[in-house]
Amino acid sequence: MIGAMAGLRITTIFTFMSLIITLQTSSAQRFDIKVTETPVIAPVGSDADLGCSLVPADSAESMTIKFHRGDPNSYVYVYNKNPYDPGSQDEKYKDRTEFLTENIRQGQVTLKIKNVQPSDTGSYTCLFVAPNHYSTGIVELQLAAIGKEPTIQQGKNGKVTGPCESSGWYPEPKLQWIDSEGHILESEVSITYIDETTLYRVSSPVPQYAHSRVTCLITNELLNVKQQKSVDLPSSRKTTAIAVVGTTAAAAVAAAVASLGCYIYKNSKYEAQKLTVPALCRFSWGKKMKRVWLRKMWVWLW
Repeated sequence: MIGAMAGLRITTIFTFMSLIITLQTSSAQRFDIKVTETPVIAPVGSDADLGCSLVPADSAESMTIKFHRGDPNSYVYVYNKNPYDPGSQDEKYKDRTEFLTENIRQGQVTLKIKNVQPSDTGSYTCLFVAPNHYSTGIVELQLAAIGKEPTIQQGKNGKVTGPCESSGWYPEPKLQWIDSEGHILESEVSITYIDETTLYRVSSPVPQYAHSRVTCLITNELLNVKQQKSVDLPSSRKTTAIAVVGTTAAAAVAAAVASLGCYIYKNSKYEAQKLTVPALCRFSWGKKMKRVWLRKMWVWLW
């Protein structure tokens, strides 16, 4: 009887201790995943680091860690791959990934993706799997590229012969025309994605009613970086003034020639032969008339 009771006590104690160990183990396996709150931004063609860590901090050496983009069976990278896992690595990430484990005992890991391209933009799921628990986190990757300085084609006389153009932008840039006073001018804008080398190409003609100095401003809003090109346009006022000056000069030359002809006529045939003086030679500009026309010319010019 005494032996039976002793055996029962030992069994009870063993069961109780096993329960405590199980609860502790289960508690230890519960964790969350911490990732950066803001997207990872990387220049096109560079390497991007996507980091994940356990909360609370604990060793992840014995866990399976997988990075994928929507489909777990087509992963970007997997650490400690389960031999029964039917998945395989996405072809476009082969030889382009590196798994950094320097701080894995503290639960921190980093996936490096090499030579990132626009097609790599998007969400990456970071999956940690333990025997009795798993958890995920999502890392956002965004790519960016600053395009070439804009170009505006001009002829030898300074006349604009082509649109404002630039390529090499990512993501889609913003193009604006700004006048000398800082006002935005309306103009048609064409933005085209060419390929992963040329990226986005943007083009826009000079605004129809632009004059004086205008600036073509292209902005990468993700990086808040701008490229610009300014050009001086012939002013319509200056063009009118030049035309008026040319017309006035031609009229003055014509008047001078006519006056000279009349002078020669009067001092030769008119005096010698008493011929009738042509009407043109009898016309005389009064002082008042001269002042009126000079005033009109001044207004036109200025």
